[in-house]
Amino acid sequence: MSRQFSIQQRGKIPRNLYSNMNQHRGSVANRRHEYALGSLRRITIAVLLVLACVPIVVLAQGAPPSSGLASASSVVTLGVVSVTAKPLNTLTELPSKKHVFESTQSVKVIGKKQMAVAGPAGGAAQALAVAPGVNIMTEGQTGAPRASISINGMKTGWGNIAGNANDGTVMVTFDGVPMVDPAYGVWHGSEVPQLSMIKGISVTYGPGYAINRWYNNIGGAINFIPLQPTAKAGGSIGTFIGSFGTHGENFNVRTGDIGDGWSGILAGGVTQSSSNYLHGYGANNPSKDYAYYGKLIKLFNGGHVSFGAYSESAYAYRPVPIPVTPNANVTVNGTNPNTLTPNPGPLYSQQTTGFYTTLPYSLYSKQTVVDTNLLYSNFVNQISRNVTLHNLVWYRYGHRQHLHYDNIGYEANVLNQYYYTTSSTYGDKMYFGIRLPFNDVSVGAYYLNSKYASLLEFYNLGLPAQYAYGPNAGNNATINGQPVNYSLALPSHYHDSYLYMTNLAAFIQDNIQPIRSIRVTPGIRFVSFQTNFVNNASTLFPINVADQIGTNGDGKGGNNQPNSSTTFREVEPSIGINWRVAKDTALYANYSTAYKAPAGATGTYAHLLASSLQPQKSVQYQVGMKAFVPHDGFLNDAAFGVNYYKLSDTNEIIPIPVVSHLYSLFASGSSTFSGVNMYFEDDPISTLHVFSNISFERATYSNYTTPSGGSYAGLPVSNVPAQIANLGAYYRITRGGIDYSPRVWWQYTGAQNIYNNNTNAPTTQKLSAFSILNTSLKISINHQNIVPGFHRISVSVGVSNVLNKQYNAYEYISSGGYYGVAGELLGEPGAPRSEYVALNAEF
Repeated sequence: MSRQFSIQQRGKIPRNLYSNMNQHRGSVANRRHEYALGSLRRITIAVLLVLACVPIVVLAQGAPPSSGLASASSVVTLGVVSVTAKPLNTLTELPSKKHVFESTQSVKVIGKKQMAVAGPAGGAAQALAVAPGVNIMTEGQTGAPRASISINGMKTGWGNIAGNANDGTVMVTFDGVPMVDPAYGVWHGSEVPQLSMIKGISVTYGPGYAINRWYNNIGGAINFIPLQPTAKAGGSIGTFIGSFGTHGENFNVRTGDIGDGWSGILAGGVTQSSSNYLHGYGANNPSKDYAYYGKLIKLFNGGHVSFGAYSESAYAYRPVPIPVTPNANVTVNGTNPNTLTPNPGPLYSQQTTGFYTTLPYSLYSKQTVVDTNLLYSNFVNQISRNVTLHNLVWYRYGHRQHLHYDNIGYEANVLNQYYYTTSSTYGDKMYFGIRLPFNDVSVGAYYLNSKYASLLEFYNLGLPAQYAYGPNAGNNATINGQPVNYSLALPSHYHDSYLYMTNLAAFIQDNIQPIRSIRVTPGIRFVSFQTNFVNNASTLFPINVADQIGTNGDGKGGNNQPNSSTTFREVEPSIGINWRVAKDTALYANYSTAYKAPAGATGTYAHLLASSLQPQKSVQYQVGMKAFVPHDGFLNDAAFGVNYYKLSDTNEIIPIPVVSHLYSLFASGSSTFSGVNMYFEDDPISTLHVFSNISFERATYSNYTTPSGGSYAGLPVSNVPAQIANLGAYYRITRGGIDYSPRVWWQYTGAQNIYNNNTNAPTTQKLSAFSILNTSLKISINHQNIVPGFHRISVSVGVSNVLNKQYNAYEYISSGGYYGVAGELLGEPGAPRSEYVALNAEF
């Protein structure tokens, strides 16, 4: 052929990457590739110009600054003003126990005390583990590695979880701003790797109020509220060291009132780990993450305007799942790719080579990179006695990258994997809060536009390229008459596409209080999901497509999946009621219907016909009881809650991981989740804080159909523990101006059914229950004169998994993709005992 051997770039892959990548794998694995920032800069400038107009509008009103900063120690309030009911607000501020008590929804707030269980190195996933009904699975001890997070069985995040039927069904926000890419719908736990800047976390069970929903709240919502500007200047700095070479630093600085109603905050942190607790044979699996956050607020009579920015970056090496028991065909030296016989060496398993031992770096490595950037502005103005305007404008840019090297020997054609995605989203949400005689009504809408770009390719520089289809299928390929090998420019498997998405939602949220003891919250949303899928394989891989070299995984017989568009419009009714039957006790119930766009972003649209897709739907109801006791004997600031829930999730698209190919297999199904959640926390005496959370759950498939047509209706949903429990106690002793605060807490995860990747189906085989005990001690010195300029200095030491229990946090049955042994049980161990020492100083 006379065609020139070339590949067109679209700006997201450095030109030199095609010639240099994996000539020397070590140099590639450790480099951070530059990605295209042109569009990011242009959109950021446009957003900043829009934001810059907001203060001009404020100043044009001629309103004098509010006196809201009068209190030197008060926090600058970012929540809605009095026209909107506080019990409905879970986005712009952290709900108080009183507001949770008055709400018609099930909401759990995780404050600083309970967030401390994550330790100074922990991230979002570790902190969420103390909420009832929340189960996590992480791949490391810091906030950088991947994690899977579920709320009552509905999930978000990655964590090598095969058979995740309900992934991407939990909305995650930062300061009320969406963090989830609308196209893929799945959020990375490493997007909030630094907890030092987080004031608290609110967890909503189920879709929640119409006013608070975004585009994938069908299973629940998580909102991270960062530290806020305060009326008085101050801040803190901290550092820590811990097991596995982990160390980090963090800070926050608050300006206080700087005049004319302005105040601000800047916070940040960095954590590094030279090793994962999963390591061995020279593979340490290091990680690193950082996050920075800043916010400016201007108060004026009747409202405020704020400008926020958040940026994080995290990279980590993901260890391969480990065989639970030895097999004669699996050694630490892999397999001969030509004969497929095991290379001599120790049998590789948890029982023979060590419970936490990973493969040598020369055999396997996978580096994951996650970057997130947010810009946002919130404007609130009471435009009349009974009407308040709220407007949020935001922009998010996300980047995700995998560098995967698999030289175990069973799949030589996928020696290298390169995965690169970017997403950019901008939007605006505006609504009016209207006070009426017996109710408060919120009426508004939001608009967002998103672009998701996805590139995935496999290749082996040492293998001759082959024709995959047509009359020459199986023969070695030639370019310009010359034989060629696979490369990043000529991969053995490839995919490249865009997914453009426009989401629209209009809502009405009512808050009716006919009498003081009853609150009714009917709501309705009208949603629209519009998608446009563009298959870019012919543009980025013209030789592969034209000459039928390698497989694209998009269609059959080498044909690309065609471009397609979808539009879904749905109505989401909801209602809740809270009846205060006594001063400190309330009964409540709620019902809601919610939708999200089909899961899986470009993978779904690349492999399934657009005409076959439907939006994923959840229908949920809850009934329960709440109690809040400010002070009564041993009950001080005490909160208790118990509820029963039932959620039906339909139109599920279930991706099935295939190590040797693209995600080209999908099951379909619908499932039902039901259970009971209970929580309790109290300060029985001023120096003691206790908390406990207990959950019971049953999750089953009402239908489950494999890609080959097999039916597994009635089987349990995989990776959903039957019980989850945690309880803890914090005590404080004061001697001579020094506080000693010992803490102890226990976490229990019940048995859960595992997934069979060999049959592409759920099973009744169980992963055993496990529990871990943790403890810490914090010593705080409250003397101004110890170190000039600092009014409090604290030292903390902590031990996780005190008893050093060995347990697998996750197991599944393999199809043989990693080690060539179909039906083999693989596991991912939970963390062993680890320690840390932290120093923090406040000024």
